[in-house]
Amino acid sequence: MSVKHSRLSSTLKFVSSVTMVAIIISAIVFTAGFSSMTVAQTAEDSAGVRGQFKEYERTFNTRNPAALAAFFTEDADFVMGNLPKARGRQAIENWWRGYFARQEPERRGTFILKSVRFIADGIALANIETTTGGRDTLGVELHTRKARGTWLLQRQNGSWLISAIRGMPTEKDSITLGASIETAESLRPNIRAFVDAYEDAFNSHEPSAVSAFFRNDADIIVRNGPLIQGAWAIQDWWSAYFSKPRPYRALFIIDEIRTISDDVVQINIIGTGAIPETEDKLMPLRQTSGTWILVRESGEWRIAALRVLPGKDDHIIRR
Repeated sequence: MSVKHSRLSSTLKFVSSVTMVAIIISAIVFTAGFSSMTVAQTAEDSAGVRGQFKEYERTFNTRNPAALAAFFTEDADFVMGNLPKARGRQAIENWWRGYFARQEPERRGTFILKSVRFIADGIALANIETTTGGRDTLGVELHTRKARGTWLLQRQNGSWLISAIRGMPTEKDSITLGASIETAESLRPNIRAFVDAYEDAFNSHEPSAVSAFFRNDADIIVRNGPLIQGAWAIQDWWSAYFSKPRPYRALFIIDEIRTISDDVVQINIIGTGAIPETEDKLMPLRQTSGTWILVRESGEWRIAALRVLPGKDDHIIRR
């Protein structure tokens, strides 16, 4: 090798090394700046959600239905267990008015914010635990009632408002599953492609096929089951689920689609199943309602949260 070529090679290696160091330093500076910006934004949003949550708890204990309804968006929807849905701020106010009329006047609530997850700009999912109790006017301790729920929150004009609430049974509650409908394949409507594909994956009984529809940070709650979060945990849950016989074809019927933002959608689902027709009368099957929160990333929809509520014919025993 010539001296000239050797020097040129050494020079190129030096320049390449210097350039690489510069790129690495620039990347570190850029990443640090971006990280700080992201943390600051998340901290601000988190503080806003937590502040609104504490104010909601305070307002709940004033037993003022109108003030409590003001925490919701105009088109919010609200479902507690297997009770009928309330849609819109006025309907939610009426729901709370009926609720407080049925409760002991001295009953108060304590709310615990278990987790907050920001799934898109200005959109958050919060998991809540509640306990109501206290003492009546004679000092007698009231029976304690526990519940949990998921809130979908949306930032509007600088305030975090509740776009949807799903009140779930606790893991200590017991549920007697009811069956009241007769189903056949003809019940299946022409549903959207995503739900249709999910339905086919579900009926394949392949855990990996179903879990592929979920985001890596997704979480699910099925009735009084535990909260399952993360891709691997969700796949393990489906593995356990499909390890038991499922002698029916599941049907997922879209009851409603709500656009929360351009890339966040709430789908309310009616779930049931179909048994192959025989000469005998069709077997009654369970009907459940569910809520899916979908987020679109890189053009693909994924489930960020899935909640399966007890059906209207199920019997919930509070602990």
